[in-house]
Parts: sequence; C-alpha cells; structure tokens
Amino acid sequence: MAKKEFIKITPESLNMTMVLNYACITEMNGFYSSEVFFTDGFKGDTSYLFQALGNLGSYVREKDFGSDINFCCLSNALISDFNSGTRSVFLDVLENAFNQNNSPYRKMKLISEEELIWYLENRASTTEDDQLKQLILKYKNSKKQTVQPQLF
Repeated sequence: MAKKEFIKITPESLNMTMVLNYACITEMNGFYSSEVFFTDGFKGDTSYLFQALGNLGSYVREKDFGSDINFCCLSNALISDFNSGTRSVFLDVLENAFNQNNSPYRKMKLISEEELIWYLENRASTTEDDQLKQLILKYKNSKKQTVQPQLF
C-alpha cells in the first residue's frame, strides 16, 4: 500500500510553490476560463482586479473556497504576516484541503497579489490594452488611499 503524502505549509514551501506556479501562467492568457479565489488582506479595492481578470475570461470570488478553484491569489499582507511568524486561518484551511484523500486542490495554482499585478501589467503592455492598464492603475491608487477618520 502506498504511503499517504502529507503537505505541511511553511513560508519557504509557500514561496517556492508560488514561484513554480507563476512560471506556468506566463503564457499570454493563463487565466482564461479559470476560477480564481482571492484571500483576505488585499489593501486595495479588489473590484478592479476582479474586472481585469473577468475581462481576461476568469471568474473571480472571495468566498466559497471550492474544489473547482484553478488559482488562489494570496494577498501580500497574508504572505508578509506568514513570513513574520503569524499564520493565517486560511493557511490552515488550505493545508487541510491539500491533505484530503485524492484532493482536487492539489491541482490549484498559488500566486501572490504582487505576481498577479506583475502579470496583468505585462499583459497590458504586450497587448496594448488600455482598459487593463486603467484597471491596474485604479487598483494601485486605491491601495494608496487611506480612510480618513470622520470628525463629528
């Protein structure tokens, strides 16, 4: 009988997996007809990224982490916190999903918010897609905006 593989997510393994998975999507439209899941922790308005990926033929969501997910986009904050020693509850969910018997989650690709932005920027410049460029710019600007406290 074959020995069951057990996956343990560490900061090093997570970073290595994202690098390897990113290499697989650098073709022109790696997100076409894909289900993309966004974790918590994005600092900007993710609706711009949702629209950008939707324009490339993807379906994006932040809830219902199902087995039909093709890509899981991890926020920079989640990765940074994990590298600093704070493990997100989502990483426990992900690890449990990977360790299910015959897990369909093992086919899912993990990428970071930073890698997603880089991919979208390169695609926009290669295809001269002004709408995609505007969506990326709006997302980046939304990250810079801070919520001002209301004075009563």
